[in-house]
Amino acid sequence: MTKKDIDPYATYSELRPASGKMGWELARGPEYWKYRREWEARPKRMDPGEFPIHLDIETTNACNLRCPMCPRTIMSLDKAGKVGFMDFKFYKSLIDQGVKNGLCSIKLNYLGEPLIHPDVVKQVEYAKKKGVIEVMFNTNAVALTEEMSRKLLAAGLDSIFFSVDSPYAAKYNKIRVGADFDKVVKNIKKFVELKNKLGCKHVQTRVSMVLMKNTKKELEDYKKFGVKVLGVDAVGYGELVEYPLKDDKYPKYFNPEFVCAQPFQRMFVMWDGVVTPCCVDNDRDLAMGDAKKDKLKDIWHNEKYERLRKTHANGKYYKIPLCRRCYIPVSSLKCRK
Repeated sequence: MTKKDIDPYATYSELRPASGKMGWELARGPEYWKYRREWEARPKRMDPGEFPIHLDIETTNACNLRCPMCPRTIMSLDKAGKVGFMDFKFYKSLIDQGVKNGLCSIKLNYLGEPLIHPDVVKQVEYAKKKGVIEVMFNTNAVALTEEMSRKLLAAGLDSIFFSVDSPYAAKYNKIRVGADFDKVVKNIKKFVELKNKLGCKHVQTRVSMVLMKNTKKELEDYKKFGVKVLGVDAVGYGELVEYPLKDDKYPKYFNPEFVCAQPFQRMFVMWDGVVTPCCVDNDRDLAMGDAKKDKLKDIWHNEKYERLRKTHANGKYYKIPLCRRCYIPVSSLKCRK
């Protein structure tokens, strides 16, 4: 049997300032490491388990920026629906279902900016009080005021990932349309300062960028900028892949051994309840169900999900149009752990 290409960390790569465990990792308990082992093992076994390990909860698809490379900027509202905010009652039902079934982690964003949701602090606090091991989100940090930072840390936030696409102010301001480089840098530095001052040793911080036309020097400068200027734990980056995405014939870009890890690890719940299986389904082409109508556990094991997993396990992901257009099977990114 040919060895399958199953990478639990295929969607991003990470640069660390040093080898070995970092401070936040040393502060995490055994339950955290048990869940991370399962995050790696479950897709390699091609076993979905009884329930997703992780929920990506899109608390809102609204955003305060217009970044040109972001699917949020160019998404089709005909498919993705109107812009809206998840109500707290529905959010609580997702957390309650998850905790009952062994949910380990959540991320409070998908297409939108989580900090502009008025309930973001309550969302973090509720999940932590219910026993979710890791609560995290990505943010552009524009709305990360000192007051917001204090409230998030007090609520129990575990990990925060800052999206900053260049160490150079002029380039950043051109990419992150609507943001101001100096303000964002100030906000992130203040969050890190408060984290350290308040003794929140377990909180993970990372700055991330989308690789576009970056020089080797810019990447080196970015690493120094993240660790030395901002003071974050690590520097991450994702890949912007540009190749024909609408070829419905046998794929030009093809990895015959590829099996996507995400249908075995995580579930995405949009602000209005639509459930999708992965991080590239911006237009909801592979909607698995509706969390406002059905239980998450039932959706996780429904016919659509099982068919998706079986198609991948059999090495035929290319028969699914969305998967055929996906960059992950041919991505060169590998997470450096």
